Amino acid sequence: MNRSTNVLILISFFFLSFTSNLNLVDAAPEQLNQKNFDEKVMKSKDVWFIMFGLPTCGTQKAFLPEWEAFSKLVDGKIKLGEVNVAENYDLYVQYKIKSYPTIITFAADKSKGAFEYTGTRTAQKMEEAANLKLEGKGY
Repeated sequence: MNRSTNVLILISFFFLSFTSNLNLVDAAPEQLNQKNFDEKVMKSKDVWFIMFGLPTCGTQKAFLPEWEAFSKLVDGKIKLGEVNVAENYDLYVQYKIKSYPTIITFAADKSKGAFEYTGTRTAQKMEEAANLKLEGKGY
């Protein structure tokens, strides 16, 4: 190899190592519904945080920046989902959704049941709660 080839390879490795540290993957929550909820959530061994709501709700729209920041903080650690309650009435009733958005959490062990996240709705506080779930602690 000549010198210019070596330089090109070195630059390529530098670029790859730099971009691999960036979160270029979209950490978007999975869209859940009555048809896929059991398969994706209940049969998984993952910790889940699921936002039940209405996309047109003003409170939910105001919360979205924190939810998106939270999704980036926990990407790869836990699963995030969203349920549009207008289109999934059975899930709305089953999880006793009373306001929007409501965040329901599931531990890896689904026999522990579903719990409503009632903590502070900031990305950092939700991440702390997610980490407790991962450790098998918390509500």
